[in-house]
Amino acid sequence: MYRAKRYNEAIALFHFFFNQSNLVPNIVSYNNVINTHCDEGRVDVTLEVYRHIISHAPFSPSSVTYRHLTKGLISVGHINEAFDLLREMLAKNHGADSMVYNNMISGFLELGNLDKANELFDELKNRCIVYDGVVNATYMEWFFKQGKDKEAMDSYKSLMDREFRMTPATCNVLLEVLLKHDKQKEASELFDQMLDNHTPPNFQAVNSDTFNIMVNECFKHGKFDEALGTKINSKPFIMDVAGYRYIISRFCEIGMMSEADTLFEESCSKHLSADVPTHTAMIDGYLKVGNIDDALRIFNKMVDCGLRVIATFGNRVFDELIKNGKVNECAHFLSKMGGQDPKPDSTCYEVVIKGLCSEGLLDKSQELLDEVMRYGIGVTPALRESVTEVFKNAGKGEEIERLLDTNRIGYNSRPRPAYRPPPVRSPSQMDRTHNPTYGHPQQRLPLPSAQMAGVHNSPSEFPSHIVAPQQYRYQTRPSQVAGTHNQPSGFPAQVAAQNSPPHFDTRMGGIRNPPYEFPSQTAAHQRYQIPPSQVPGAPNKPSRFPVQMAAQNFPPHFDTPMAGTGNNRFPPRYPPPISGQQHPPSPQLTANGPSHSTWQPHHPPWA
Repeated sequence: MYRAKRYNEAIALFHFFFNQSNLVPNIVSYNNVINTHCDEGRVDVTLEVYRHIISHAPFSPSSVTYRHLTKGLISVGHINEAFDLLREMLAKNHGADSMVYNNMISGFLELGNLDKANELFDELKNRCIVYDGVVNATYMEWFFKQGKDKEAMDSYKSLMDREFRMTPATCNVLLEVLLKHDKQKEASELFDQMLDNHTPPNFQAVNSDTFNIMVNECFKHGKFDEALGTKINSKPFIMDVAGYRYIISRFCEIGMMSEADTLFEESCSKHLSADVPTHTAMIDGYLKVGNIDDALRIFNKMVDCGLRVIATFGNRVFDELIKNGKVNECAHFLSKMGGQDPKPDSTCYEVVIKGLCSEGLLDKSQELLDEVMRYGIGVTPALRESVTEVFKNAGKGEEIERLLDTNRIGYNSRPRPAYRPPPVRSPSQMDRTHNPTYGHPQQRLPLPSAQMAGVHNSPSEFPSHIVAPQQYRYQTRPSQVAGTHNQPSGFPAQVAAQNSPPHFDTRMGGIRNPPYEFPSQTAAHQRYQIPPSQVPGAPNKPSRFPVQMAAQNFPPHFDTPMAGTGNNRFPPRYPPPISGQQHPPSPQLTANGPSHSTWQPHHPPWA
């Protein structure tokens, strides 16, 4: 926002992020808001921000902060306050910053106080062995304005005699001052010296701005071949996208499209990132000289690269191409653009579809309209009115109306229905459920043996394998039993094998078994559900999943392990069950056959 000179929006964003959203700003954020207020002339506000940093921020102001403050104060004539800030910066051990001194020297020179400026310059040289050459450029500019060319060049030579390895930012300022005051010879020598010092990656002595300055000078004097030679002869420097863009734009401005195209193809051959400004400059240049085919060629490259075509530029190019009889090509480009993101603007479709309709290409215009509806771009009222009239005159009014009114699933902007949570069931409704939702607590279905007084049926960790007694061993399939209600489960129902001996359960009243995690499943023909209140002394513990019963009219189960028999039902790590004790039995083979009971798995300490 600041670079776009949208100062009010920049300050509003700072307030939103760091006051309303309670984010913690860093020194860069503070410097930006200080710079914004300085450019707006609100130096009193900038000083308040500076005092706020000192009082509340967990960091100190940087040298950049003092650069902005001194520059802003000097611009409104508060040079004494700027001088106080310079002394405060030195007192805080920030060191002598060349740019802060340069602001002060420039301020005193503008006031005509050369002695004070020289005093500050000598102080800077005493504090810094190497200083920024921008200070000499400031002296040179002031001397040139005073008509003192000799003093200006003496200042420049004194800097060059120090043989500093200056950065491109410093040398570019010197180049601009020399070229501004017609010192082409010294500027050319400085440029050659910069190229000689440019030894990447060890040291960067030139950048794209350096070449832009020299190219501008060549174009200023009509030396276009030298402008191109400036780039070609700079072997140590690899031109970047910005450098190519600037030179190409300058050639396009004066209609030298062959030179611009040469540089454009060269930049593409180096696999530099394609950018929008370079392509738009080439397209505008070709349209300006009336070369429609080459404009189409560059525009096609722009679309293939996936570069965004903004509405204003696209409408202008489409309109110019349609005037030159390239409406089919425009429709082709627009279709390719529609398959990319972001989608073209609706006004681009309006320009091309109207051009197709004016040429009588209704089928192609209908295809583009179908893309507009499919992509959800939207049809402008002017386009709708225009195509409706054209298609009605062609006898296709109903067809186009049906297309424009089509509500395509997935592309329309129909609002989603509001979320409706599932109904909350009362505990009484949960007790009567037959198909619970796993993961939510449900009322446990008691086993048939729960009808016995004092028997506490415990849930199980794993599916129960209940063996039917002898008289019930010949079991029919659940689907063959009338009235059978089979409850779905995540585990297969396991049916007792034939000729298996009866299984009895001798768990006495009061024995409490641990809850289970998974549903127990048996091949049951009918489920018995006795409310807990009907079982005397049976406090059935709630569980997550229902227990599925084993057989129709199932008799009570008793477990009769005899004393002294080889009952290896329990593994060595579990003690035998004792009446009244909470125990996790484990399924093992007994002497009389398989015995399946509920049990709690053992979890080792490292699990």
